[in-house]
Parts: sequence; structure tokens; C-alpha cells
Amino acid sequence: MKRRLRIVLAALGLTLVLTACTPAEMAQYLAITEPTRHVLNNEQLHRLRTCESGGNYGIVSASGRYRGAYQFSRATWDSVAGRHYPFLRGLDPAASPWYWQDAMARALFAEQGAAPWPHCGRRL
Repeated sequence: MKRRLRIVLAALGLTLVLTACTPAEMAQYLAITEPTRHVLNNEQLHRLRTCESGGNYGIVSASGRYRGAYQFSRATWDSVAGRHYPFLRGLDPAASPWYWQDAMARALFAEQGAAPWPHCGRRL
């Protein structure tokens, strides 16, 4: 599996180089694709989303504090976005497309494991 991951990452890296990415774009790519301690597979992502929001990407908690399928606070969303997807900083998680919400959940999980989701994270 690790060998396959390295091959895929190398192919993606080569593609980026051949498409003339800027150094900043290449740095962002490398930061996102570097090996991590925690990987959230598709089934785990589905279970987390279902537990947190019933699978509803547009949901907002009663208090308004937690937003979207993975119930991000705006502060956590902006923090993760700043490290992985800067163009998402300042956006409302509940109004963001499903694929960016999934990407942000994967990024946060890669950094901290299940800890940000104390109840639902135990079910992964």
C-alpha cells in the first residue's frame, strides 16, 4: 500500500511540475500530500458525517456554533483552511460544497485523529 501511495504521489507531483505550478502551489501540494499519522478512509468519513449531522452538509447546530456535515466551528474551519486550503478561510462550512467539507474533515483528522469529534470520533 505504501509503495502504491508513493507511486501515485510521484505521478501527481510530476503532473504538477509539468503543468508549471508556481512554487507556492507546489508547496501547498506537498503540505497536503505528505504522509500523515491518521488517514480517514471513505467508510470512516461516512460514519463520522452520519453521526455528526445525519449526513446533512448544510446543517447548523441550534446554537449556530457548529456548521456543516462535520460540525466545524468557524475558528476550527479557518485554522484548518489556513494550513491546507487557504482559499476556504472565511467561508461558512455549512455553505461550502460537500467535497470541500470532506477534504477539510480529512485534513483535520490527518492532523489530530478523532480528537476533534469527541463523541462521534469514538465510533471510527
